[in-house]
This record gives sequence, structure tokens and C-alpha cells, in this order.
Amino acid sequence: MKKFLQISALFLITFFYGQQISAYQYIRVPEKFKDAKSNKYGLNILLVKKLKAKQFVILSETAQSSMTENNDPCEVLSAEIIDVSNMFTNKVRIDFKDCNEKSVASFEGKSKIKDFEEGMKDALQDAMMKIAVSNPVKGLVAVQKESVPVTIQKEEKVRETVKVVSSKVPTAITNKAESPTIQKAEVYTNGTLTLNKIVLLNGEFILANPNSSVPYGIFKPSSKKDTYRVQLSDGTTTLGYLEEGKIVIEMPLPDGTFNNQIFSKQ
Repeated sequence: MKKFLQISALFLITFFYGQQISAYQYIRVPEKFKDAKSNKYGLNILLVKKLKAKQFVILSETAQSSMTENNDPCEVLSAEIIDVSNMFTNKVRIDFKDCNEKSVASFEGKSKIKDFEEGMKDALQDAMMKIAVSNPVKGLVAVQKESVPVTIQKEEKVRETVKVVSSKVPTAITNKAESPTIQKAEVYTNGTLTLNKIVLLNGEFILANPNSSVPYGIFKPSSKKDTYRVQLSDGTTTLGYLEEGKIVIEMPLPDGTFNNQIFSKQ
């Protein structure tokens, strides 16, 4: 049970970080990163492409203060890629900072591909899977200027401080028992894939794969009873609903049709 709660906490932290990034619309990607090793293999071009696919507006270094709707540099996040590979694995970390040079969130990706160029690109795509689609929050700048430090207790008992920049993000994430985020854990399967259902606040829940750090799906209630708006791990949005105790997800197919994935409670 303890191991399950640790895995659940990891999912939730990843989810909240992804939501922090999605609260912004504009991201600045430099032509050259500060980490010289990250300037190889066209990673900046790939990062721009992937961020645009998540509906972010990409600004160049010269356009940061002149292309936002309100002409406010604090509406822009700055992105940096750091090569954190070791001799066995290609790994990258994407760092996002606000206008005060304060870290908003970091996302790490890795790849088993040994070739440097293909492996680094694959690792970057792995990191991007953890970032939600852009959904700008009004009044974000005012909240950002009064940001509250949050302490996260890691398993290794090493503490690090991050900044919460959106009022929609909980003001504290800890491993203490009083956290109201995790209410109930249930196991669902479609016959080939087994997922944990983790109930959040306000009727929301996620389906989490124990073998992945990215939630399989994030479910938010719609105006119709037992019907949810679902964000899948690749950023795709679709519909899901509860039917006779089962979770049904309408999975989009390349030809524009849908295939129902039905998960039954174990």
C-alpha cells in the first residue's frame, strides 16, 4: 500500500506540474540553449514543434516583450533544455522559468535508443508527454508576482522548493497523510491494460498506469451526469463516461472515427 501511495503521489506531482505549464500561453525558446551539449541534433526545433502541437504560442528572444496580447513579459515562460544523459541512457530535462527567473517546473525524459541524435530526440518527446495542452488562466501574472513557495518531500528526504504560479494549483503538495487529494484507489482493466483509478477533488479522477509516470487519462466532469472530458497521455482530448460501474473512453482513430475502450473494476 505504501508503494502504491508513493506511485500515486508521483502521478499527482507530474499532473500538477503539467497543469502549471498549461496555465500559460506564451513560451520563449532560444535559438541556442545555455547548455552547449543541448544545442546539437536540432532539439530547439523539435521543442518548438512539440509545444505548438500543445497549442502554445512560441516567441523568439527578440519578440518576448512585444508579441503577447497585453505586452507583458510576465505572461511568458522561458524554456531551456539540459542534457542530463549518462553513459547508459540518453536523457534530457526541460526547465521552465517565469519573468523573475524563478523555476516553474521541470520535466525529464529518457530514451533507450543508443544513437545520440535519435535517442536525444526520443527523450525530448518523452518529456513532452508530461506537459498538458495550453489552457491560459486569466490573472495569472498577478498571482505569479505573489507566488507562494511550496516544499516537496522526496523519498530520499531531500527537500526542494518550487513556486506555485496559479491559483488553480493546490498551494501545498506533501507526503503527509492529511492531503485530501487521494481519496480512494480502485483497479480497472480492459483485459490487456490494468490501471489505477485515483480520485481527486471536485469530481475529477485520473487513470494511472503503475509502469508510467504519465497519467493514462485525466477525467474532468462535464455538465452531463457521469460524462467526463478526458485528456489522454499524448494530449488528445476526448469523452469518457461511467456505464454500469465501468469506465468507457471514446478513443479517437486516425480516420476520424472512435473506438470504445471499456475498463471494468477488478
